[in-house]
Amino acid sequence: MKDIILWVFGIDESALADPVTITAIIATFVVIAAALAALIVLLVKKRFQIRRFGNKVWQRTKLITQACFFMLTNSFMIGWFKGTIYQGKLKYLCVPGMNCYSCPGAWGACPIGSLQAIFNDFDAKKSWVDQKTGTYVKVPKYWFAFYLIGLLMIIGAVCGRFVCGLLCPFGWVQDLLYKIPVKKLRLPRDEMRIANSKHPKAVRFFLGVDKYLRYAKYAFLIIMVIFLPLLVKADPWFCKYVCPSGMLLGGIPLMSMNRSLAAAAGNLTLLKLCILASLTVISLFLYRPFCRYICPLGAIYSFFNKVSLYRYGIDDASCNRAKGCAACAHACPMGVDPVRDPNSLECIRCGTCAASCPKKAIRPGFRFKTAEGNAIRTKKSK
Repeated sequence: MKDIILWVFGIDESALADPVTITAIIATFVVIAAALAALIVLLVKKRFQIRRFGNKVWQRTKLITQACFFMLTNSFMIGWFKGTIYQGKLKYLCVPGMNCYSCPGAWGACPIGSLQAIFNDFDAKKSWVDQKTGTYVKVPKYWFAFYLIGLLMIIGAVCGRFVCGLLCPFGWVQDLLYKIPVKKLRLPRDEMRIANSKHPKAVRFFLGVDKYLRYAKYAFLIIMVIFLPLLVKADPWFCKYVCPSGMLLGGIPLMSMNRSLAAAAGNLTLLKLCILASLTVISLFLYRPFCRYICPLGAIYSFFNKVSLYRYGIDDASCNRAKGCAACAHACPMGVDPVRDPNSLECIRCGTCAASCPKKAIRPGFRFKTAEGNAIRTKKSK
């Protein structure tokens, strides 16, 4: 048992003589047990049956689930106690959401950070010195690239952006910020509400701006995660210059516990703090601005939304859209109309629409027929 603990925690036997380390290990097991117990309670009470209890109960269930997943993936308490980073073998594994490698409690690595690191991590046995230029030619560790891309494809193929809705730590932070009671910036999405608004032309203009801004996350993915690290300089461009999740979960905790790191902070740290502060303020008024406009991981998962095994479907026989109901479109915090496009690239599968539908016509899951035998439409309506 002791050898397993040493391997999992990535520490030497001598570290067990430190009372702080022992306390942190015990705290780790307590946190993991608490998170698992909370999830088991939710399962026993059938709280994951989104359509059963209504939106208020589902929103509480969602927040508890997000908190539990954060606890499970960031429960390396030695890091939180000592201001260090986990360096054990589990760090080779990636977690599905935006969870910074440098977070003191993180067991795994962030997929986006790992994707950029591929271009900076090389196989010394296959690398060589170019005799003409005298430069050292680095050959990337392609096996790790295959593992990472395969992992992202498997997660995407199974559940699409479900990770964004329920399992991403930074998504959870934005959800908590949006819960603060201030006036929200929400634009109507269905034509009836737009036509009945005070300024329909202005609403349509801002909806158009929002539509094109959402393509920015694909630009961040292509330019900062793939193109620049691969072809310009082997640097984690997105993590280094943009990522607010890394600053919140990694940079700020480490700098607060290590004076040397805080003293070394420069203009780059100031830039990322400004980005984090801006997104924090915007998140009070607009639901998940990072997920809408910036997140490259959400951009990757979005490609699988329409083909993943877990999808959203519409029971058109039960839906009241023809009678003027647009409860789901009004409830969706990401501005998606589920009836028109139940598996939109922008859908983070948070379950709000399904929990808000008065006729329970939105069916998330792996089955595409109702108990009565009605077909469930998963494609965009014509």
